[in-house]
Amino acid sequence: MAVRIFPSLLGAAALAIAIPPAVAAPNDRAQARAAIDKANADWLPALRGKDSGRLAEAYAEDGVFVLPNGQEIVGRPAITAFYRRRVEGLAQVLAGGIHHDGMAQAADGLVYEWGHGGATTVDKEGRRSTTGGPYLTVWKRMADGRWAIVRNLVF
Repeated sequence: MAVRIFPSLLGAAALAIAIPPAVAAPNDRAQARAAIDKANADWLPALRGKDSGRLAEAYAEDGVFVLPNGQEIVGRPAITAFYRRRVEGLAQVLAGGIHHDGMAQAADGLVYEWGHGGATTVDKEGRRSTTGGPYLTVWKRMADGRWAIVRNLVF
């Protein structure tokens, strides 16, 4: 049974914006944006390279990836394994990308980011497939200062 946390991306964005920034460092947003831009720009090259480790690199060790069907993949090792299974069947990645639409700073070193993304691929049997849609990602400043994905919801 799929459980949707937010009925729409707009609802998720409204919730993210409605949470007031509390004790957040003034440069959190800028630092997070640099990490977000890097991760988003690296997603397609990592997919084309079939590099599951690179695809999961932006996740916190205990990060959670929630798929459109409600399935939760918990932890970077499990997310890496999920991507490994996904890329094993690919012959070619034709196009795709992650497109940042907005972000909001929240309390306690959290930043919400939303956008849309997807890819057009050809599997080893020659079948072409296009997938994609909106996403909402929660980034957190880790104790070491690195920004990492703690929750990623794709719709």
